[in-house]
Amino acid sequence: MLKAAQNTKTRGRQNKRRGFTLIEMLVVVSVIGILVTAAGYHNVRVVKKAKDTALLHELNLLRTAVYQYALQNNGRFPASLNELTPTFISRIPEKWQGSNAAGAWHYDQLEGHIRLFAPDDKAKSPTDNGGRSYADY
Repeated sequence: MLKAAQNTKTRGRQNKRRGFTLIEMLVVVSVIGILVTAAGYHNVRVVKKAKDTALLHELNLLRTAVYQYALQNNGRFPASLNELTPTFISRIPEKWQGSNAAGAWHYDQLEGHIRLFAPDDKAKSPTDNGGRSYADY
């Protein structure tokens, strides 16, 4: 008889509390909001880093194509980057786009150097997401 009375008491408590309280829901929503904010900030950094990495990759492809051209033409560099297509590179990118700046390619045909040039550059060279100057690429 004693067990039956205890079972009815516990059943009564279980029926009363079926859902979450308002405070519990607010805490869960707040924690989810904090996690989403942290993940969003991290994703922005990853996208900026990816843009800078893609820029370095394009620059390395151009430089490699210039040196391959020179190897096949007795050390003579191409007069313009357009001479590289389609034999050494499939297409020449018109402009470069980093995470914090954009601009044009500067090609020195005497030395075979390709540098990044930002036309809107005022005083100093713009930097990428890591603080490195685009001029150092």
